[in-house]
Amino acid sequence: MAIKWKNNLKLKYIVALCVLLVITAVNVLFYPLICSRAQETLTQLKSDDGQTSAESAINLDFLETLYRACYVLYLEYENQSSESQISASELFIGEYGTMEDYTEAEIRQRTDSAMTEILDSWSREFEEYRSMIDYCMFGEEGAYSKNTNQSLENAVDGSKEEKNKLGEYYSDYFQLSFDAVGKLEIEPLFSQSDYYKDALIKSFQQVERMELLLSACSDYLGDGLPELKEPENFRVIFAVPKGQGGLLYQTSSQDNADFYYQTLHEYAEAGATPLYVLSLIVIAGLAFVMRSRKLWGDAASAKFEKKRLMEAALIGVFFVLCLHDVFVELAYTHSIESFAEVRQELFSGNTFDMFTRLLEICGAIFGIYVLWYVSVSVLCPVFSLGIRGYIRQYSFIYQIFPWLKEKWGVFMEEMRHIDFGAKSTKTIIKAVLINFVVLSVCSLFWFFGIGALAVYSVVLFLIIKRYYDKTGNDYRALLHAMHKIADGNLDAEIRGDFGMFEPLKEELKEIQKGLRKAVDEEVKSQRMKTELITNVSHDLKTPLTAITTYIELLKKEDITEEERRSYIETLERKSLRLKVLIEDLFEVSKATSKDIVLNPIEFDVVNLIKQVIIEYADKLQAKGLDLRFRAPEEKTVLLLDNQKTYRIFENLFVNVSKYAMPDSRVYIEVKKLETEVEIVMKNMSAEELSVSGEEITERFVRGDSARNTEGSGLGLAIAKSFTEAQGGKFHVEVDGDLFKVVILFKCGKLEA
Repeated sequence: MAIKWKNNLKLKYIVALCVLLVITAVNVLFYPLICSRAQETLTQLKSDDGQTSAESAINLDFLETLYRACYVLYLEYENQSSESQISASELFIGEYGTMEDYTEAEIRQRTDSAMTEILDSWSREFEEYRSMIDYCMFGEEGAYSKNTNQSLENAVDGSKEEKNKLGEYYSDYFQLSFDAVGKLEIEPLFSQSDYYKDALIKSFQQVERMELLLSACSDYLGDGLPELKEPENFRVIFAVPKGQGGLLYQTSSQDNADFYYQTLHEYAEAGATPLYVLSLIVIAGLAFVMRSRKLWGDAASAKFEKKRLMEAALIGVFFVLCLHDVFVELAYTHSIESFAEVRQELFSGNTFDMFTRLLEICGAIFGIYVLWYVSVSVLCPVFSLGIRGYIRQYSFIYQIFPWLKEKWGVFMEEMRHIDFGAKSTKTIIKAVLINFVVLSVCSLFWFFGIGALAVYSVVLFLIIKRYYDKTGNDYRALLHAMHKIADGNLDAEIRGDFGMFEPLKEELKEIQKGLRKAVDEEVKSQRMKTELITNVSHDLKTPLTAITTYIELLKKEDITEEERRSYIETLERKSLRLKVLIEDLFEVSKATSKDIVLNPIEFDVVNLIKQVIIEYADKLQAKGLDLRFRAPEEKTVLLLDNQKTYRIFENLFVNVSKYAMPDSRVYIEVKKLETEVEIVMKNMSAEELSVSGEEITERFVRGDSARNTEGSGLGLAIAKSFTEAQGGKFHVEVDGDLFKVVILFKCGKLEA
């Protein structure tokens, strides 16, 4: 039985845990004595000095917040007691103001909205303090509403016992009352001293209450301020719990710091420090007892104590010693002046608050003592193993020495074969860390470390100079190539070995290629802009000149009726020509801006091409063109916009009728591929084609550079735009006088 007891690790933990809990409980039991002794000393200091440094002034900002809170609470109270929702403007606006350029309805709407925003902002401001203070609000008939379990409703007319009970919980509570006409009265009901009661009234008189309302309204309404009303037949009791006195009493940061440290010193002198030191000594003794093999056998060596935690244990010991002020501060901030106070709080409706308070104190103290126990337990073997043996067995740093030796060999190999590729960053970091370690070690030798640093500096200089010279040469080669590009020599060939900058060589070539392409595109763009202006001017000017000329001819009185009809026909033809040109401009503008509206339907593209052939048969025949059309026998159904597709082939036939060589052949072939339909149209050009297939699809570009034929030069551009807008491909090939258009559309049908 004794052997089982000795080797029972679980029992060991239970015993240690119970002892730590008992020590924690004893500490808490001493708290009332420490608090009472410290408060006696502080009271004596206060009576000697007249008042403590923390009693400097009333916090006016907090009073302003409480005054605005009266409006928020008044609105909340009225809405609680009313069956319908009451707005802020109904309670606080007497008469609406006047504003220029606004009607009466607009003024009311603007004012109502402003008052709602004002009350919302005041409510948000009050929310910061709502959880820190208690309040009880009373209506006209004595009904009240509060945010606490404390009997604040008895603060005015309650019994002496009830008021004493409130005085034990609150440091201050006072009442703000609004009579039937909104006049405010401040009544201090309880405070720590008569000084505070008098200071509260004087401070509240300094608050420009109406100015707060007017300034808030002016921020939202400008000059059109309404007549404002204050709460009527309404009063609020505000109470500040002990420990929240900083809300009401404003002091300087230095005064607060002095008072804080003075208080901590008195609590430490009152017994907190001796209690803490004695507890640490007892727990250290417990740790040695728990490590005794005579009492616990193999269970004395806990598993966590063999994890090389010497450094962590030393840090834990240092940390616990530094937590002395935290231990004292617990006694101050969670002050328990007597066990009667604890008992009264537990049975007065504040059970949860007191329980939470005790739990915070016990948890913090227990956590500190557990850390101390674990740290001392880890350090206990030093007395049996000796310092050297303990370090070898328990030190983490000592165990990494062999690992460091191995890594040093790997690092030296990397330095001899340094690679500025993917591993260069890691190598640099290693070099910097090693440099830091060497310098740190040299600094430990004081004066003699200067000699070691001199030797180290010479070696380091030679290594750095070697790689610096090589890197400098590589850099200058790269810089020379960059200067060529910067000087505008975009065709210069980049040669040579850039060493560690070799990866940048290909990137530099790509930059050179991109710049060359950008320059070519810019030159082409400028040329096209010039041609665009010239072509648009020419194409618009020709019909306009004709129209102007024939209008002048029509003005003559000596023309015959036959001439008049001829002129009118010419005007009509030129007007239609101008209309077509403008419509083409409009179409290509929409295509460029991606503003094309498509209405896709299923149709047979072969039938569509046949319709276009029939429409232009006369024109082709008049020019002696022989059309050869080949298409699949089965239907070739596409899902496209019927009108836009018709326009594509219409423009192509217009192009053929204008520019094809007379008495030649025109070939049209429709092929059905696996997922696409290919449409090829070929003809021989009457004029020599001096532009490429890509350029001829640009806007205002024609096959006849002399522009002798009528046309806008937009036909192929529109056809290409409509094709690409429908997901197709439009490609023009020019081979001598052969003009070839290839159109690809994806096969598709409407989903069922």
